[in-house]
Amino acid sequence: MNPIKTLCLSAFALSLVACGGGDKTQTDSGESQAPASTPPAKTETAPPTVSKVKVQVDLSKLPKTPGSFSSAKTTLYKKIYAGQHEKTFYCNCDFDPLARRVNLDSCGVTPRKNATRAERIEAEHVFPAYQFGNFRRCWREPKVVCPAEEGKRQMNGRSCCEDVDPVFETAHNDLHNLYPAVGEVNGDRSNYNWGMIAGEKRSYGQCNIEVDSSIRRAEPPETVQGDIARTMFYMSHTYGIRLSRQDIQLYSAWNKQDAVDDWERQRNGLIEAIQGNRNPFIDGQNYDPKKIARFGDISDADIAAAQAPAPEIAKKAAVDWSAFSCAEKKTCSKMTDCAEAIYQLNACDNSRLDGDGDGMPCTTLCKQQRPMRCDAEKNTCGEMKDCQEAQFYLHACGVKGLDRDGDGTPCASLCQ
Repeated sequence: MNPIKTLCLSAFALSLVACGGGDKTQTDSGESQAPASTPPAKTETAPPTVSKVKVQVDLSKLPKTPGSFSSAKTTLYKKIYAGQHEKTFYCNCDFDPLARRVNLDSCGVTPRKNATRAERIEAEHVFPAYQFGNFRRCWREPKVVCPAEEGKRQMNGRSCCEDVDPVFETAHNDLHNLYPAVGEVNGDRSNYNWGMIAGEKRSYGQCNIEVDSSIRRAEPPETVQGDIARTMFYMSHTYGIRLSRQDIQLYSAWNKQDAVDDWERQRNGLIEAIQGNRNPFIDGQNYDPKKIARFGDISDADIAAAQAPAPEIAKKAAVDWSAFSCAEKKTCSKMTDCAEAIYQLNACDNSRLDGDGDGMPCTTLCKQQRPMRCDAEKNTCGEMKDCQEAQFYLHACGVKGLDRDGDGTPCASLCQ
């Protein structure tokens, strides 16, 4: 029996900050009495408005990861694995990086339940976004950090963090933490902790990964346990995520038992060429919990500072994505604005607008904006942040299912 079976991987020691505080009330200002012939003068105070609170951080201390998760996945498949190592992480299946399809026959994988998802390649966060997200206030308290604007849906923790927290966004898109995986295996692993599971349960044919939802734990194949350990150490070290003693003990054992192989070294170099940093634990560095990074987070003072009298600011006009066309594939110099460049890149596959492949077209036009990008795994109204995003996915990404009645307006609950 594997001696590591005796180790128990505890849940991450998350320092969750409780959301507290009663509702704020605003009192009316008093009115002075005037002569009967003169109407009383009313003094009105603008109601407070709470803006999103941005995390202030020195970006030079963060890796230069892809600008969006969609871009990160494309980079992972096309620039790291294509023509280099077209194998899935856990099950060692052949996969097509361009078609994003898995050849299950090549590895003896049999779907547990969802054959369609099993045949799809997905980018797996070895250190789950749920777990490192819980170390950020935007994930724990999205209603406080990203209060819903009038007429818009309240963001969930992930969306809020992607919008306001560069530490989370950088970690979320970090290629060192992303691996191509059989879609169903990725879904079943969910955000469970890594650890050991009694017995040798097999749910995916010859793929030696075990998932036990009753204890929210997954046991990876022995051939990648070291890769996982070094990835977990990297994420903790780079983004200041604390690991428990049990975690450190388990990963240290895995790191020794499953040594670095040639592909892991090659992959480390390929990622360094793209985002400018290496995983030092692949290079032999020892993990020291006292030397993990330190990044600030949103404080109560930041939240208070975001409250101010509502200013008279004209609302920015929504982009009419249906007004753009692919009739002519334009260069950046011919674009009217960033929105048209985003449309041309996504709807028209005008890839020359994005020479560096970071998901941002026409840098001069779009450098001050967060460009939208079509994500093949995002196709329902429930996944849209607001009407603007729904319009983009309908007209630029061709997600026709968002407009069930065919009237040209997607997601009635968002855009009514």
